[in-house]
Amino acid sequence: SRDGFLQSVKDGKFSYAFLQDRPKSASGSLEGFIFPESYNVPYGATMDTLLNMILSTMDQRLTPTLHSEVTSSKLTLFEVVTLASIVEREAVVPSERPTIASVYLNRLKKKMLLQADPTVQYAMGYQAATHQWWKTPISLDEYQNVNSPYNTYLYSGLPPGPICNPSLASIVAVLEPAQTDYYYFLATGD
Repeated sequence: SRDGFLQSVKDGKFSYAFLQDRPKSASGSLEGFIFPESYNVPYGATMDTLLNMILSTMDQRLTPTLHSEVTSSKLTLFEVVTLASIVEREAVVPSERPTIASVYLNRLKKKMLLQADPTVQYAMGYQAATHQWWKTPISLDEYQNVNSPYNTYLYSGLPPGPICNPSLASIVAVLEPAQTDYYYFLATGD
């Protein structure tokens, strides 16, 4: 059931090595680590079987090479996944992921606010009035009224955890960003 799945994800009682560096505040959630993939699930599979399939896939995708890149990045895997989740929600054009990652990494290095729209949208949550998860239209003034540690317009650094389950492409973009001196990007709508 949907509720059973969500409860199992929140409980997060799995012993995969890649889950071990999560901060205590995030240790009760698998958010960010549910690898987005198509799965062949056997009929009658238990919730634990399903979640182990998903987590095992994440474990396989996080190759030794990627683990080495995480170490070289001076970020924890949890931080990489958190930033990758922002890149995932920001990127409309897949080839732009490395550039988007570079902008956020450059901002982090300069201790600038990330000012990532997807983090504020995550903090705002579901908009019942419009039946949307992404409020549109929205103004920067409205962002100032969203008091959440996920609001990267108000709080510096990374948010407390992932805002979605990033693809491997977004994780790789954070570990292998474009080499830019960019601090901003602009969506032109095309």
